[in-house]
Parts: sequence; C-alpha cells; structure tokens
Amino acid sequence: MLMLRKHVVIIGGGWGGMALARHLRKIPKSKIRISLISDDQNFRYSPGLYRVATGHREKEAVIPITDLTNKIGSLEFIKAKATHINRSKKTISLEGGQEIHYDYLVISVGVVTNYFDIPGLKERSFGIKTPREIHKFRAHLHQTLIDDKKPDKNYVVVGGGPTGVELSAALASYIKKVAKRHGSPASKINIELMQAGSRLIPQSQPKASKLVLTRLRELGVKVHLNAKVEGESEDSLRYNNRSIPTRTVIWTAGTTNNSLFKAHRNHFPLSQSGRVIVDERLRVDAYTYVIGDNAETPFNGLAFTAVQNAKYVANDIKKRLYGQLKTPHYRPLQPLTAIPVGARWAVFQRKNIVISGFIGGVLRSFADLVGYIDIAGFSMGFKLWFGSSRKEEKCYICQTAIKKEDWLTQSSYS
Repeated sequence: MLMLRKHVVIIGGGWGGMALARHLRKIPKSKIRISLISDDQNFRYSPGLYRVATGHREKEAVIPITDLTNKIGSLEFIKAKATHINRSKKTISLEGGQEIHYDYLVISVGVVTNYFDIPGLKERSFGIKTPREIHKFRAHLHQTLIDDKKPDKNYVVVGGGPTGVELSAALASYIKKVAKRHGSPASKINIELMQAGSRLIPQSQPKASKLVLTRLRELGVKVHLNAKVEGESEDSLRYNNRSIPTRTVIWTAGTTNNSLFKAHRNHFPLSQSGRVIVDERLRVDAYTYVIGDNAETPFNGLAFTAVQNAKYVANDIKKRLYGQLKTPHYRPLQPLTAIPVGARWAVFQRKNIVISGFIGGVLRSFADLVGYIDIAGFSMGFKLWFGSSRKEEKCYICQTAIKKEDWLTQSSYS
C-alpha cells in the first residue's frame, strides 16, 4: 500500500522556521512535503540589523527566503499571513481565503514591539526590527543634519538589553562620522542609553554587565540606569520626572507575543508572560509545535534557543515518520552570548566564563558565522558572513564625501 507523504507546515520565516526547514530537508521527499508560510518575503538576520542602521550593507541582514530555501526540493514557500488555525480539523486559513491542511504544524512567528502604553512612543520613536523601520531612522538621521546643520544634541536609545547596547555603541561612532560629512558640529552630539533596571544586560553575569558599562562610557555613551521612561513628545523624552531634549528616540526596550496567539486563546494556553505553554516535546497537542520566542521555555528570546528548538522538533518529526513514537524530552542548552560593544570589541559569556575585548570580538564574529550557517548552509552562510562587515551609505551627500576608492568597493544593493 502506498503511503502518502506527510505535510509539515511551518508558520514563520525567522530563526526557528528557517532552521527547521533546513533540518527537515534531510528527510526523503518520499516521506515529507514542507510548506513554509510567512507574510514577509525576507529572513531578517536580527544580530545584523543594528549594523544596517549604522551604515553597513543590508544584503547580509535582509535575505530573501527563496534564496535560503531554493535547494530544499520538498519545500514550498507561501508568502501569506495565517489568519486562523483549526487544530481539530488540522487546517490553516490564509489571508485571501486559501485553506491548507497539515499533518504536523510548527509555529515560530516571532514577537512584536511592546511600548507598554507609554505616551508618544508608538507614534514618535524609531525602531530597527524591520528594513522599513531602519530606512525611516536613517533617513531621519541624515535629514536632520542636511536641513538645518543643527543635529539633535541628544540621540537616545531606550533599552539596556543586547540590541540597545549594540546600537548605542555603534551610533557613538556612526553619527559623528555622518555629522562630519554633513559639516555639522560632531563634538556637540551625545548618545544617551536609558535602562529601566539597575544594570545593563540583566540576563548576563554581573561581571559582564560591568564590562559593558565601562566600555560604553569609554566610547562616550552616557548611560542612565534606573531610568523609567514616562513619555515622548515632539522634541523631548520624559523620564524619572525629568526631560531630555531630543527629536530622536530609538526604542529597543520591550516585546510581546504575536497577536496570532491572543486571537486563538482557546487553542493556545498562555503563560503570565503571554508565551505559549508547551509540553516536554515543545507541543500543545500531538501534531502542533510552538518554538522560538513564542514558546514558554528556558532561554527563549534568543536566536540560539530558536535554532535548538528547531533541531529538536525536526528530529522528533523524523522519528515519528519512521514509527519511533517514544522520543527523548527536549533539554534546553545553556546559550552562549557575545555582545559587540563598538568595533572589534565584545563581551562573550558561556555559563560563568566571561571574555571581553578583542578576543570577545573574534568569538562574536565566529558566532555570526555559525548563525549564518544555521540558516543558509556552509557555502552561502560563509559568503553572507564574509560580506556582513562591508559598509554601504545610501545618503547621496555622504556618498560624495566618501573616498572614491572606498565607495567603489561598496554594493549598490537596495
């Protein structure tokens, strides 16, 4: 008797979804077909987005999903938004009316920005989670320098987690270079980092937090700890009953789970943090997995964890396809972190081991290489990693100020 191929549907084209697709490709096409559904045609290499916001190439941080999946013969990419999930019928409804049946469903749709209802932030602050947000921020930055030769005195980054630290450190050098090209007084520009808690990178060892704080201050970043943001207006940011004059606030301080799960509360049990409660096999039922930032698991919120989740789920599905119904429970791995704080400098941490400085920067570069390979394979991953340090300035005035020989080496990618 001919056995029909099992249909595995992945919702989400981020770290979890792309890593899962790569691992499922090892299963013969005779046993499986894969559909990857995403409303974004690109995979966003999240550790590289802050680099794009500060003058690096976009090509290595925003990668077409089809470029990553075109060698997976059993996979179909569907650019669409999933609007409804019926677990009893094992169907997914897409925007536009299409309905898809699945045998196994894996959801990894990522999180969205949370402004905590702080007045003015949603309407006025900048973000760097998407290409659109990055383009808007960079256009604003250059325009303020071009228009009136009076740049903001204070450029404010809110959030002392990895993204806020990485961005504020990179801005310290980038904004001053851009200001110089536009003929603005770079010496009068301040980079301010606001952190609501008592230390930066609170999920790291206290030693790592202190090293990051010291390094930021060496770079000229003004760090405000225990700074509770209260609101943003057209020309200022309010915190701790004080006000700082600024027209540029970049918000990196909070996320919340995707609205897909709130819309399906009856199907997905949620924890107090709003993430989906999963069992020891990362499932909510026998045929539905939730992984990555969406699942209430140890170390969630990290690309490393999403990739580990994906590896486990791929192996679990493979064993079930071959009739091995008893599989080991998921065991979370302690993640390693490497947070860059300026050029060629990073803090690396694995359990109680903390390494900083140039060696930390080398380890961060290696972690980037591993990350690219996880989602693109060795050959393409290496090419992406090699190109990720290249710069690209899209401001036409800046272009004329860059040395011709430097400009000719840069990509015209847009």
